[in-house]
Amino acid sequence: MDIYFKDNRLFLSAIGEAVVRLVTYSTYIVLTSVVVILFFSSIESLRWLSLLLGIFLFDRMLHAGKGEKSIIELKGEKKQNVALALTGSAYRILGGAFRRAPVTGEDPYFIMLADLVRRRDMRKVLTRLNVNPSEFAEKISQNLTVVTKKKNEELRPLISLVALAAYENADAVHERFIEPRNIFAAIASSKHPGVQKLLNLFNILPEDIAEAIIFSRYSRLLSRIAKLPSFLGGLVYESSVMRKRVINRAWTSRPTRYLDQYSSDLTEMVRREKIGFLIGHKEEYERVLQVISRPGKPNVLLVGDPGSGKPTIVAHLAFQMKKDNVPSVLFDKRLVSLDVAKLISNATPEQLSDRIQKIIGDIVNAGNIVLFIPNIHDLFRTAQAQAINAIDLLLPIITDHEIPVIGDSYPREFKSFIEPRTDFLNQFDVVNVGEISEEEAMRFLVYRSILLEHDFKVFVTFGAIRKSVELAHRYFRNKLLPGSASDLLKEAIVQATRLREKTLTPDIVIDVAEKQSKIPIQRASGLETEKLLNLESLIHEKLVNQEAAVNGVSQALREYRSGLSRSGGPIATFLFVGPTGVGKTELAKILAKIQFGSKDAIQRFDMSEYQDKQSVFRLIGNPDGSKTGTLTDAALQNPYSLILLDEFEKAHPDVLNIFLQVFDDGRLSDSLGRTMSFENTIIIATSNAHSQFIKESIEAGKNMGEISEELKKKLSDYFKPELINRFSNIVVFRSLNREEIERVAGLLVGDVSDLLHDVHGITLRVEKSAIQKIAELGYSPVFGARPLRQVISEKIRGVLAEKILKKEIARGNSISIVYEESGFVFNIVE
Repeated sequence: MDIYFKDNRLFLSAIGEAVVRLVTYSTYIVLTSVVVILFFSSIESLRWLSLLLGIFLFDRMLHAGKGEKSIIELKGEKKQNVALALTGSAYRILGGAFRRAPVTGEDPYFIMLADLVRRRDMRKVLTRLNVNPSEFAEKISQNLTVVTKKKNEELRPLISLVALAAYENADAVHERFIEPRNIFAAIASSKHPGVQKLLNLFNILPEDIAEAIIFSRYSRLLSRIAKLPSFLGGLVYESSVMRKRVINRAWTSRPTRYLDQYSSDLTEMVRREKIGFLIGHKEEYERVLQVISRPGKPNVLLVGDPGSGKPTIVAHLAFQMKKDNVPSVLFDKRLVSLDVAKLISNATPEQLSDRIQKIIGDIVNAGNIVLFIPNIHDLFRTAQAQAINAIDLLLPIITDHEIPVIGDSYPREFKSFIEPRTDFLNQFDVVNVGEISEEEAMRFLVYRSILLEHDFKVFVTFGAIRKSVELAHRYFRNKLLPGSASDLLKEAIVQATRLREKTLTPDIVIDVAEKQSKIPIQRASGLETEKLLNLESLIHEKLVNQEAAVNGVSQALREYRSGLSRSGGPIATFLFVGPTGVGKTELAKILAKIQFGSKDAIQRFDMSEYQDKQSVFRLIGNPDGSKTGTLTDAALQNPYSLILLDEFEKAHPDVLNIFLQVFDDGRLSDSLGRTMSFENTIIIATSNAHSQFIKESIEAGKNMGEISEELKKKLSDYFKPELINRFSNIVVFRSLNREEIERVAGLLVGDVSDLLHDVHGITLRVEKSAIQKIAELGYSPVFGARPLRQVISEKIRGVLAEKILKKEIARGNSISIVYEESGFVFNIVE
């Protein structure tokens, strides 16, 4: 197709265009006068001429300000001149810039923006974007002072470019003509550096303007209705032209009285505007339509998670069938949804068989049924011992290929019940239905917000909608879009109502999301900023030495909370390498406490338990869907946490391979095809690989930087280079000396003291002599500081427990522990 822009008015001089306009208006005035004069004429033929001229003028009045042709009319032509679809107000925006720019030398883009921002509807759009229209207009005025003189020959291609982009936008949002709002969207999506700088200044994305325009366009129209009308990508609100047909146009169909007892007629629900709403899933819908319209095997099976939109696709099909916007083979068909629960309720095998046979009889006799069976897997569950199930009774009508059948199921049930039955599955084309995109979810929330504004009297900014979708998609993965985003937006509106806020801003959405997810989403400020800047000191309050490790994790956290960490992967991925008992796991616990609020936010995997090839399925789920994966479930249930992979080097190579994708882009698909996000996790893998090399290198006086570089080369003995390179940082832990073991002992004893005071109100002071002895008893060249806990449990905790139970010490007492030749002595201090 040849799509172009040519408006003859732009080839006239300014005076010439003014003359044409004057002549046109004068002609209408003269014709109006003629109509009035002729109407009162005594000659009948002149009165009829007056009537015809009056009809002509009335038609012109009805179409005043509109384009000569609608966009739909233009799309039906091989050569499409988009100038014919411009409304009068849209042309004035383009024509005004074309006339003014050569005279003033101002930038034509900013001339158009200046004219647009004066319009009430455009100011409303800016308000939706949480932008002050006056400030926006002021910035435009400042840019108008920039002189960029252009001749008419240079301006025509520029105006043409804007008009074509406006036409594309108008077509995408189902406008009838090209309106000024479409020109606004076109300018915003241009590559003009000045325009992009202006949008960046106000933190506006070009695609946000397009959505905010839709928001403002329909808010007034829909604010007084109680439910969403049916639409696809734009608004379809034409119930007045919907047909109601009990039987088909050829009068060949038959009533289905028995089927009606166990089903719902979706096409009838469409007529009453109860269903038909669909955004996204265009490819899935087109595939469904293609399959059920073909002559052989017109059966399709939709497979997707709850909330993915399977029933919505079917409902939209009913809507299009009612409008005859489907292939002719589906004209006058009824789309009927079988109520499986009602069908099998309280039915013996004999009764179920009788019901199904009667339903099949009704369907065959009617001849105009498209059958939808939601949760079709439930029919496989009806079999009793040595008895056929309901699906076997329905199989003849499915294999007959005369009745189109649509079924839907969930991934797990599909694998468990349907996949093993190849005789059944071979009759269907399987269409996988996934989550809609974030852009589609925003479009959904735009329309939903119009009704929420009406209900709660809160003005919803588009920024709040975008933030709801972004946060829901990132942090609330237990539910798919748009449901998760819709829930978050509703909670935020309720919160705004409680706070007596008249406008819902992104900050309120973030606040609600933080409370629900317990995830710090806002940029760090105040006390948290101070904590992040002094992170090394805070970690060292609980961890002895290991400077390289502490510096590495501190830097990663600062990058994350400042918003500078890379997108598309976990917050950070660390490989902690070093001997046992040197603080690798302890640093992970400290990190979980600081970043995630609790040491319990660690999800720990002992990789020594995943040493065989089949262990992969324990992490991502069994192929048959009978069991989900421990790793993928951890990401789904706790998307914001620390994942600890202990003894990483002991895992089977196939197990290690699945972490390539996790470390790289923060995603992993389970056996059911669900994609889990690890973008809000910190992943720490620990390893004792080459511990002896680390020890010998330190003793040889090498610095940690040299050791780290040499170790990375040696780690290829255990890990593939591509896996090593995907770690954010490989941190080398060195062995602890006796002095450091003593400091560790002091920290562990301090934990006991805090616990004793919190639980029993008893103050504990452990003298240096006792700590030195604990360190001596707990030191091991092989196990590092690991034996310390056992020594403290035996020498301190155990004794204190006995004394508490014997009531030798009680709340309010102060206990001092010293070490003497006879052993540890516990004294009550007055």
